[in-house]
Amino acid sequence: MAQSTKEPYIKEKSQNISLLKKVLYGLCPNCASISIFRYYIKLLDVCPNCGYVINYQKIGDGAAWFTMLVTSIIVAIGVYILEIIFQPDLWVHIIIWFPVIFILSCIILRPFKALLLCISNSSNR
Repeated sequence: MAQSTKEPYIKEKSQNISLLKKVLYGLCPNCASISIFRYYIKLLDVCPNCGYVINYQKIGDGAAWFTMLVTSIIVAIGVYILEIIFQPDLWVHIIIWFPVIFILSCIILRPFKALLLCISNSSNR
């Protein structure tokens, strides 16, 4: 039987792309040619290019947990610095930090989802 020529090409191309590039652009952990996100943080079920089944149940809430951890560390340091230098009222902290928490969480969640998917894919090989 004739062997498919697409599979070795996909593996070769995937090995040339760094983990950082896969995570930042949300590329498929298997073929690294197309984004695995349908919307901003909603994952596809299957990669349209290579047919890789994206098992998002495997990563669970890990991405959300790491996002909360990183966001809380950044915000806690910011609150501490703002309080030491300027000593503002409580309402100033509320006006500043609620939008910062929301924006940081939205920015950081997608790369953490992609990172955990790439890590879970590399452990399956």
